[in-house]
Amino acid sequence: MPNLPHNIWVHVAQYLPALFLQDLITVNRSFFEIAMDCRYRQLILAYMDSRMVKNLVRLRDPAVAKRVQVLHIYPGFLPQSNSAPLLFDQAKPECMASKRSFRTILTDIANSLLEQRTFPSRHPKYRMMQSLRKQEDVVQVVSDVLAGLPNVTDYYVTWYGLPTVTSSPAPFVASALRPNLRKLSLNLSLENVQSILSSDTQITRLEELHLCIHSETVCNDQERTYILQHHLAPAICRFRSTLKTLVIESWEPTDLSPLFANIERIPVLDDLCINIPVERCHLGDPAGVSGFLKKHQSTLRCLRLRATQYGGRGLAPDLCSLHEWISEATEKVELPKLRELDISSNLFPTDTSLLCLKRFSRTLTSSTMTGVYRSYEQVVQALDNFLMPESGFSDSPATKEVKGNNLKRLRIGPVSLSPQLVDLIASRIPELRRLELLVRDILPGATDASSSALFLKDELPTHFTLVLVLITGGVLHGDGDAAISGLAVGASVNRH
Repeated sequence: MPNLPHNIWVHVAQYLPALFLQDLITVNRSFFEIAMDCRYRQLILAYMDSRMVKNLVRLRDPAVAKRVQVLHIYPGFLPQSNSAPLLFDQAKPECMASKRSFRTILTDIANSLLEQRTFPSRHPKYRMMQSLRKQEDVVQVVSDVLAGLPNVTDYYVTWYGLPTVTSSPAPFVASALRPNLRKLSLNLSLENVQSILSSDTQITRLEELHLCIHSETVCNDQERTYILQHHLAPAICRFRSTLKTLVIESWEPTDLSPLFANIERIPVLDDLCINIPVERCHLGDPAGVSGFLKKHQSTLRCLRLRATQYGGRGLAPDLCSLHEWISEATEKVELPKLRELDISSNLFPTDTSLLCLKRFSRTLTSSTMTGVYRSYEQVVQALDNFLMPESGFSDSPATKEVKGNNLKRLRIGPVSLSPQLVDLIASRIPELRRLELLVRDILPGATDASSSALFLKDELPTHFTLVLVLITGGVLHGDGDAAISGLAVGASVNRH
């Protein structure tokens, strides 16, 4: 055991069943430390039940609190008001004294006296339950516990559809915002931003920030714009010296252009994910996203685009409007440092993904296009965009460095697998080293393509890795096994 680092043992222990992990505690001190670190590495505080109370008691011990690294909190355990009873205050069903014998009444009295005499002195969990009677009691206890977690690096907060932070006795969720925090994920209502991300937040090493904004409770457009401009944007700017990954998502169609316009340039940002609602308005004025991309054209190496539909007035996505919005947002945007483009959504129109691919393919070494089924002809169109990227961009030194077809990794699907499809990709992208296909079905030959003169074995790369992921419900058409065995000679096939 001394030959391997402790974190590797903890990683291995995460794959063990809970009961087996519990048995490790009694083996020796080394396994005790491994089991305890694995047991308390991730903590979830969501609903006030006996398990949460047990965790609150144990986390008061610094030897246990120091093991927590990942923290999830959803304040569903807060009562709506101080007068609302908690789980432990639920009234017992009334029983008529006339229906109970004198002996039963004496037994109940004796048990009650025994509990009052024994439990407070021997069971901290019982004392904790007795102290959690009001909302302010819950907030104080949880706040003290969160403030005593010194090694939390990943913090996930979900706060929407609940009372706002300002209406609570204290913004206790901010107690865990420590200087060594590396990742922060906020899924919250817009009105809670000011209280959680206040100006006195002491975070100095944040590298990842995930934002999912719920703005349905802020009906006034001026108030929404004010919060975005004067609270959320400055909060993001405070992390600009260390922030490398940024995810921005809106639960419903909302104008976030004031947010994008007021975020200063983040000098080390290299990974950006934007989730776009499919209904009209999307994220507001596309010039906001366009300007934000241009601000970071010298640093962005990975761009991820998603189409989402979580909330909104209707259920039918407006794909034409989405295509126009993305077209305007990416028009005349040049990202010379971009190496990876990831478009993974079943709501993202095929034509829109091809448009993005055409505009950014000049510098790509990795690309992901999944979610929508692509026919053989649509795969051909996608490959044509790699070979003939959109013209009109300046040939900057960074662009000239990787200009041409340098794609090393491609993930695409769902598709219909055939030997011709693999040969096509291999011949069009000779530098490809890893191909991942999400397979919907398997065909013995591509439609109208089996006799094409394009598939020349001599032009295939000497070796590349082919990963096949057969989607649930996928079927074989005709001689499917022969289709797999007829794949390109140079490919190393891994079936998943």
